[in-house]
Amino acid sequence: MLYLIKIAYTLIFPPGIIILLLLCIAIWLQQKKEYISTLLVGLAAVLLAVCSMPSFSNALLNSIESRYSPPAQVSGDVLVMLTGGATLDTADPLTHGEGYLTANTAARVLTVAELYRSTKLPILLSGGQVFSDTGNESQIAKRHLLALGIPETAIYMDDTSRNTEENAQHTLALLTKNGWKQPVLITSAFHMARSVKQFQKLKMAVIPYPTDYISQQKQELTFSKFVPSSSGLAVTGIALKEFLGLFAARNG
Repeated sequence: MLYLIKIAYTLIFPPGIIILLLLCIAIWLQQKKEYISTLLVGLAAVLLAVCSMPSFSNALLNSIESRYSPPAQVSGDVLVMLTGGATLDTADPLTHGEGYLTANTAARVLTVAELYRSTKLPILLSGGQVFSDTGNESQIAKRHLLALGIPETAIYMDDTSRNTEENAQHTLALLTKNGWKQPVLITSAFHMARSVKQFQKLKMAVIPYPTDYISQQKQELTFSKFVPSSSGLAVTGIALKEFLGLFAARNG
């Protein structure tokens, strides 16, 4: 009964309800002998359904996340963490500031804090304020690192980058300035391939340390994995964005 309830929820909320409506429209158009319109609406329903299936979205994202694995031992000279979003003005009493990190950035902060404790390597945060209504990601990330006990002297910042290309450009300048030659790159697993490519374009070799995994390496293909869901659609969106970004990085 528990699983039936969960499946029912996915069908009465988007994208499930939208898929059902599209199918109803396709049936209505078919009865009116609007065959081309029926085909187009039907294809839209099928495409939305497939992109929303957790089985499909997991496999798609896993093809990106599995390209790099964290090294067993870290042997670089600086920890470079790319940020990935923050809110602007939500009060945060725990760190005595404003703005919260997105889940992706928070996972990266936790990883870089753990790596610092084991390596004592300096930390370079890269990422600024992307939009006027979002927070400065590096500044908020630094606040959390300080709250976790990381000394301020160990933290360096590029708090002006707005995308992955600028992350690479601005980070390279700071690496050169400080004489760092073996950066350990920390970012979400889904973002790593595109990030590595941007650094490679600048002739900079990095040691990838992916974190914040979303996809499952081994997923059980149960019935629920083929039921369209908003979470499945969101994961497909992440994967498609990364494929597009990787294509742009390779051909830009």
